[in-house]
Amino acid sequence: MRKIVYFVTSSLDGFIARPNGAIDWLIQAEGNEDFGFSQFINSIDTVIQGRHTYEHVLSLGPYPYANQKNYVFSRKLLQCQHAEIVRQPVADFVRWLRIQPGKDIWLVGGGQLAAAFLEAGAIDELKVFIQPILLGEGIPLAGYIGRDTRLTVKHSHAFRQGLVQIDFEVRK
Repeated sequence: MRKIVYFVTSSLDGFIARPNGAIDWLIQAEGNEDFGFSQFINSIDTVIQGRHTYEHVLSLGPYPYANQKNYVFSRKLLQCQHAEIVRQPVADFVRWLRIQPGKDIWLVGGGQLAAAFLEAGAIDELKVFIQPILLGEGIPLAGYIGRDTRLTVKHSHAFRQGLVQIDFEVRK
């Protein structure tokens, strides 16, 4: 069965963006270092985003996920140029999506959508890249979940730029 992976970068204090959505604090790769992103992107064929994340990605330039099937959870958008809009509950959508043929699925974000997926028990793995910075405030890695979510550390790696990758499996 296809896995849903929340692949995300966070500050040490658990924020994925500043309160206004800015990600200017992210460390840029030096040289050819891509922090395993190429390998990860080759392991997925589907991208899921919330509306705010989708709109932010569009503001950065050419749409980077054009080679993947894209879904955007939104109550406000009427249409998306690069994605299908999802309005149904997370659990219903995930049940349908998991039985479709394909590779793994990337939950890009944001924090509210990640919380909804965690609450529904729909995330299988988290690949969290921790930046060596404390933001003090911002958009959390996952919003309010309403219950404990137990994780098992599968792998960790410290990069020379100071970024630390920790891969977790969600205990079911």
